[in-house]
Amino acid sequence: MIGHITSLLSPRQRKRGVWVALSVLVRALLDFAGVAALIPILLVLVRRDGGGREMMLALCGAVLLFVVLKNALVVLLARIQSSYQLDIYRDFSRRMFANYYHRGLLYLKSKSSVQLGYEVNYICYTFSLCVLAPLFRMAGEAVLILLMVGALLVWEPLAGSLLCLAFVPMAVLYVGVVRKRLRRFGQEELEARRRQSRTVVEAFRGYAELEIAQAFHTSLASFDQGMDFIVRNRLRTEVYQLFPQFLSELALVAGLALLIGTGNGDLGLMSGVFAVAAFRLIPAVRGILNSWVMLQNASHTIDVVTDGLRETGVRPAKDAAEAPFTFRRSIELCNLAFAFPDGHTLFQGLTLNIACGERIGIRGASGSGKSTLFNLMLGFFEPTEGEIRIDGRPLTAANRHQWHRLAGYVPQEIFIIEGSLADNVALGASVPDRSKVARVLEQVQLKEWADALPQGLDTPLGEYGNRLSGGQKQRIGIARALYKEASVLFFDEATSALDNRTEQEINHALEQLSDTHRELTLVIIAHRESSLAFCDRIIDIGDHGN
Repeated sequence: MIGHITSLLSPRQRKRGVWVALSVLVRALLDFAGVAALIPILLVLVRRDGGGREMMLALCGAVLLFVVLKNALVVLLARIQSSYQLDIYRDFSRRMFANYYHRGLLYLKSKSSVQLGYEVNYICYTFSLCVLAPLFRMAGEAVLILLMVGALLVWEPLAGSLLCLAFVPMAVLYVGVVRKRLRRFGQEELEARRRQSRTVVEAFRGYAELEIAQAFHTSLASFDQGMDFIVRNRLRTEVYQLFPQFLSELALVAGLALLIGTGNGDLGLMSGVFAVAAFRLIPAVRGILNSWVMLQNASHTIDVVTDGLRETGVRPAKDAAEAPFTFRRSIELCNLAFAFPDGHTLFQGLTLNIACGERIGIRGASGSGKSTLFNLMLGFFEPTEGEIRIDGRPLTAANRHQWHRLAGYVPQEIFIIEGSLADNVALGASVPDRSKVARVLEQVQLKEWADALPQGLDTPLGEYGNRLSGGQKQRIGIARALYKEASVLFFDEATSALDNRTEQEINHALEQLSDTHRELTLVIIAHRESSLAFCDRIIDIGDHGN
C-alpha cells in the first residue's frame, strides 16, 4: 500500500515526504522522552532517596518545564505533517478535476456529474484525512512502542517481555477479526453516499416535475432508505472502533497479573515502571488500532484516486512554434465516419464543404446525429474514419484549442456561471472589457434590459441563470460568441425551446449579425423551418447520418 501511495506522489512530494517522515520520528522520540522523564519522579517516590520535599518539587518542576517545551515542539511538527497532507489533498483534487475534464465530452457524458464531483472533492479529502494521516500516526506510534518496549527489555527483561505478551496477541486478534469487515463497510458507505448525493441533486433539479406529479415522496423515501443504511453502517464501524480501548485496558490488567504472578524482586518499582509504560502504551496501541480501522475503512479511496490521477485525455499543445488556426476559406468534412464505443454508427462517408461566410442549416430527425456532427466539427469527438479540415489543415484533439479560439457555440441550454452579467458574456476573462460587453449586448438587443438591471453589468444572474428567460439566455450565448470575436458560430437547437415570437426575434438578430458581418459563418441545427429560412443552404442528415 505504501509503495502504491508513493507512486502517486510527484518527485517534489516524495522529497518533502522524507522530511515529514523524519518529523514523525522526532515526534516519537519526544514522546518517548516525555515518558522517560517520569521515571526519575517514580524512583524518588518508590525508593525515597531523592532528598527532601523541596528537591522533589524542583524535580517535578523541571519535568513539567520539559513536558511543556516538548509538547510545543510536537505541535509544530504536527502542523508540518498536517500541512503536507492538505497540500497533497489540494494537489490531487486539482489534478483529478483537470484530468476528468480533459478526458473529453464523450467520457463526461458517460459518467454522473454528481459522482465525479464527489470523487474530486470528498474522496481526495478522505484520502488525505483517512489514509495518509493514519499511516503517519501508525508509524509514529509504532516507533514509540518499539522504543519503550526496547528500553524495558534492556532495563527489566521480565517487565518488557510481559508487556509484549499482553499487548501483541490482542492486537493480532483485533486485526484478524475486523480487517475484511472494515473494507466492506467503507466501500458500502461510499456507494451509499453517492446515491444520497444523486437523490438530492435530482430532486432539486426536477422540482417542477416532481411537484406536479406529487412524486416527491418517492425521492424522500429513497433518501430515508439511504440514510438508514448509512447510519447502520456507521454504527457498525464505530463498534469496531471501540474495541482498541477495551482490548488495551484488558491487556494492561493481564500484564499486571502476569507480572505479579511471575515476578520477583522489587514488585512495587517494577509495577510502577510497568504502569508508567502502559500509561503511554495504551494510547499508542489504541492509536495504531484506531488508525488501522480508519485506514481499512478508507482504503477504497486509493483505487479511486489512482484512476482519477491517470492522465488519459489529450491536453492542448504547448508548442509555441505551432502555427495558429486561420479560417478564411472553408471547413471540409472528408469521408467522415463516427461510431460510439458501444458500436452504434452514426456517420459513414459523410462529405461536406462549408465556405467562409456561408449560412448553413442542418436538419434531420431526432437521433440522426446532428449534435454529434457538431461535436465532431468542434473537435470534442474524434471521427472513426475520415477527417475534418479547417482551411486545409486537419483538426485533431491536440490542436482543437486553437480552433476553439475562432469558434462560438450556442447550445439549446446555455451554460450560465454563478456570476455577473459581464462575467457571463466575457466567459473566461479575468477582467471583462466592459465597453466591449456593452457593445455586444447592444448587437443582440439586450442593452436596454441590461441598463435596467439593479446593478447593470454587475448584476448576478443567479444559480444556473434562474433569473433569466429562455430568450435572454440565448442572447447571452450569442453575445458571448461575439465578445470573443468568433469567425464561425455553431447553433445547436438554440431556439427549439423558445416560443415563436422569441424565436423570430433571435433569428432576426442572427440575420442582422450575418448581414453586418458577411465574413461570419453560421452553422445552425434546427427542427423548425423558420429557424433556417435565412440560411444559404440546408443540409439534410438522414436517419443514419449517411
